[in-house]
Amino acid sequence: MEFCLGSGELVRLEGGKAGLVLRCTAGAVWLTKGDGIDYLIPAGRRMSLARGESALVEALEAAELRLGESASAGDAVKRVIALAAC
Repeated sequence: MEFCLGSGELVRLEGGKAGLVLRCTAGAVWLTKGDGIDYLIPAGRRMSLARGESALVEALEAAELRLGESASAGDAVKRVIALAAC
């Protein structure tokens, strides 16, 4: 499935039963998936969500995204912020 987000638009994603791969094909998005780390995903990068995991994605600029069910090893993304538990 392919879709677009305008700058500042948000979408919630669910990993579902098989997991999910989000690939950014244009623009850049910010992803938070509840692990205490925020991820910057620029064009050409992807992020995997495990089975049952959810995430909130915000477009930092107009972005084109592709969703798929299969993940490949080594999907690298840049960690932006790590938060420590209080």
